[in-house]
Amino acid sequence: MSHVAMSAGGLCLDPKWFLVKTKALNETRVHKRLTGAGYEVLFPKISRKSKRHRGLIEVRPLFPTYLFVRFDGDELKTIKYTHGVARVICFGLEPHEVGEEIIAAVRARMNGEGIVKLEPKRVTLSPGQRVKIGEGPFAGLDAIFVEEMPDRERVVLLLDAVSSYRLTIEKDSLER
Repeated sequence: MSHVAMSAGGLCLDPKWFLVKTKALNETRVHKRLTGAGYEVLFPKISRKSKRHRGLIEVRPLFPTYLFVRFDGDELKTIKYTHGVARVICFGLEPHEVGEEIIAAVRARMNGEGIVKLEPKRVTLSPGQRVKIGEGPFAGLDAIFVEEMPDRERVVLLLDAVSSYRLTIEKDSLER
């Protein structure tokens, strides 16, 4: 629900934060277009070691294909039809408002360049412990922890489905 206030120019809506889904790899373009048009846009990013190129640091969106955009409800069409936008996240016909506390929490973790510092997962595992793989091609599968690799970023698992299949994956890919 928007709060309506009267101004000298007539009706004026109170802008709220909404979640905008962009087309794949269009976050930066949409961010530039909307900020250039005067909208307040929150585009949190992370920097991490490249998995493809050793020694390189990549800057990537924290929430791929999503931006937080502040606008009046009557500007929905303008946002929706911005080149590179897939849609504005709605429940029913109304755009879904993002609470100020969420925006504040995201902002508090961002530095001046919009980079969010993620705390590395402190996963401590013991041999024989059951784990679930949370991401990658084996996501959702149950496994048994065997050992941690010397680089401390990868682990060796036995897949439950095929108990003789040893698998080495990134430690960050695990869920408890």
